[in-house]
Amino acid sequence: MAKPTKSEYIRWVKGSLNRLLGASLADDANIFPDYRSWLITFQMKQKLVVHAQVDRPTQDALIKANRKHAGYVRWIQTALLISGEGVKTKGKPIVADGIWGAHTEQAVKDFQAMHEKVKADGWVGANTERLLMLRTGTVPPGRTKVLRDPKPDPVVPIWDIPVPDDPIPEFIEFGYRFKTSEGVSISLSKGGVTAGVLHLEETSNRTVMKLNYAAIGVGLSPIPAAAERSTTDMPSVGSIIRNRLYGRDALTLNDITGFCLIYQGVFVSGVNPGGYGTIMLLSVGSGLVYAYGATVLTGGYGVVAVPAIVASSCHSMVGMIGINNGSPNVGVSGAIGYLGFGDVGEKIDKLKGLVDA
Repeated sequence: MAKPTKSEYIRWVKGSLNRLLGASLADDANIFPDYRSWLITFQMKQKLVVHAQVDRPTQDALIKANRKHAGYVRWIQTALLISGEGVKTKGKPIVADGIWGAHTEQAVKDFQAMHEKVKADGWVGANTERLLMLRTGTVPPGRTKVLRDPKPDPVVPIWDIPVPDDPIPEFIEFGYRFKTSEGVSISLSKGGVTAGVLHLEETSNRTVMKLNYAAIGVGLSPIPAAAERSTTDMPSVGSIIRNRLYGRDALTLNDITGFCLIYQGVFVSGVNPGGYGTIMLLSVGSGLVYAYGATVLTGGYGVVAVPAIVASSCHSMVGMIGINNGSPNVGVSGAIGYLGFGDVGEKIDKLKGLVDA
């Protein structure tokens, strides 16, 4: 049988993201921002290079993660029993128990040797999944459509890496802008936490991407404790600017996402809406360590000098001003945070451990 087409490969990737991350991607070959967003989330969780494309390491990580999904493994085992290769593997049938083991892997190798006519490796990727679906008429978790034998697509590389239908957009300061933001901050007299979402709009096709952030830090305020929030209904303006000291003309995802430093000034009267101004130094790299040390060693007063410390390693900057409301508060703060797609809680837990130490 022919290898899967590019479109079928993309459907396999989507099915994997659906079952592993709880995505709700359509069982088709369309590549939209939500597909890239979930792919980025998977790459972040697996600590892979984040570029929103399926390269060999990402493909292998998907296959390995699928082996740990009980529902998917049970489907593989059931399909192998229906096909026949699972009935007499090493003299006895496999058990559809959802657990990947040596017996199941051998049955997969027997299936590959019989139907794929290639070296059997026991890995269930796009090609093996496709052949199991075609032979048994079953559909694995994460997929919704019964597969029909597709036409050959000569552009698919030998190890199933798809050629993207369109390039991954670069985050260029004139092509993207922050449409709005929303967030919540809880502050004490010398510290606080903040979390929220920045909405980034691609100006050519009006596509909006959401970047989540969270941070913990130190600050100065005469108010013992306060809380303020901003929503998408409240006016806000902002822009993203590349760091010209870094010497790059265009920004990619890796220049924006990652650890960041957040400086903010707030004023809330408690009666009328207040306001805030925020500067975010993005993807600060090694500068984060020096910035944290300077801030802590000076008891919080060093926050004013930190921008100069991280200037050489900061890839880009974001400026935001907007309206907020909450309990009465006035103050300034500097925080260490993380900006990216998906859940950033794991990164913040690491920062909490650093602060506690």
